Amino acid sequence: MTRARLAMRKRAKREDEAGFKRVTLALSPEAVRLLEGFMAASGHTSRQAALNDMLERISDDMFMRQEFLAVST
Repeated sequence: MTRARLAMRKRAKREDEAGFKRVTLALSPEAVRLLEGFMAASGHTSRQAALNDMLERISDDMFMRQEFLAVST
């Protein structure tokens, strides 16, 4: 087994142990542009890291969380 494959398996094991879930997403072109702009501004090197950071920021901010999670009828 190659070193790269072993490294990927170790990373997957660490993520599993930390409670990460694997999900396949299809992003719209606008979402990709937004995400890539955020990556450039924040220094993230992967879409996964950038998306995790964006969602965690929403979760940490009381007003943003309310904006995204508020249910109105």
